[in-house]
Amino acid sequence: MKVARLMKPYDIELIDQPIPVPSDDEVLLKNITLGICTSDLQIYHGLHKYAAMPVTMGHEEAGLVAAVGKNVKDWKVGDRIVLQPQKFCKHCAPCRTGHPNVCENLKVIGVHVDGCACEYNAVPADTLHALPDAVSFRDAALIEPMAVGFGVVRRINEVSDIHDKKVCVVGAGTIGNLVAQACKAMGAAQVMITDILNEKLALAKRCGIDFAVNTRDTPLADAIVSCFGEDKADIIVDSAANPFVFKSIMEAARKASIVVISGNYKEPVSFDVTLLQRREITLLGHMMYIHDEYKDALEQLAMGNIHTDGLITQEWTLQQYPEAFKFMDEHPNGVVKMIVRITDDETV
Repeated sequence: MKVARLMKPYDIELIDQPIPVPSDDEVLLKNITLGICTSDLQIYHGLHKYAAMPVTMGHEEAGLVAAVGKNVKDWKVGDRIVLQPQKFCKHCAPCRTGHPNVCENLKVIGVHVDGCACEYNAVPADTLHALPDAVSFRDAALIEPMAVGFGVVRRINEVSDIHDKKVCVVGAGTIGNLVAQACKAMGAAQVMITDILNEKLALAKRCGIDFAVNTRDTPLADAIVSCFGEDKADIIVDSAANPFVFKSIMEAARKASIVVISGNYKEPVSFDVTLLQRREITLLGHMMYIHDEYKDALEQLAMGNIHTDGLITQEWTLQQYPEAFKFMDEHPNGVVKMIVRITDDETV
């Protein structure tokens, strides 16, 4: 089978490897579509602190069950699936208390261990979800980032019911867009999204977001008041992961409101702690997703409550996988979401 393997930073080689044989508790997947995200780009650049090298990247995968291990009862050959690319130890305190997404021994498929930029790979059977017939394999490549959005909703609901709340999402990239859509799908009263790129803001409006504001033109604090009134935002979600933007978020946050950090920061950030204390702001960290968020994403997409038109801006083949990363480097503002079609079968 063909495998696109990152040998060292900026060096992806297409090589031949044997098709793996699943162990007793594994499933062999025939990979059909694969998303490429900014985490993959970070690994490609050699900037991910914990990624293996060399490694077969790819964690946003949808495909078909090609074979099952002898202990696997829940899956059969031909089942349509999406991958939840996390391996948990199931024994540490986070795992035992319902937070396996921050497992002390977490391994992410395609980051810490080999992933899905290949024709076939073997994964634990309990990392799979059934793909509804109503969801195409093309859209299924978006389920993993969608689950991040529903993970944000879970974190909000742990401290305050999102129903009827006014939510501001900062950053209108793929994750920010899907966070905003997840908040609307799960009952937020109004959702606004901000960015400095008009194309991404226009896409968010087409996806049903109530307000889309360019903060290059209107400061965040003013934008929130103009959209939500003097009561401002009940919740602000940081999907931008920019130290300057975080400062503006903390300054714009209303007293007795919630700020969720969902963006993937690469460096420490300093901020005025007195804003947190004197305004009684609830600051929440958020990381990835758990099993139920995958279910929510699949259900809401199948029901038509998540809009995907326009999110996928480029499609590549596995042979073009190295070219795709060069394109991302050369067109940093020209990509929303890229996917790779592993199979040549245009019917899937």
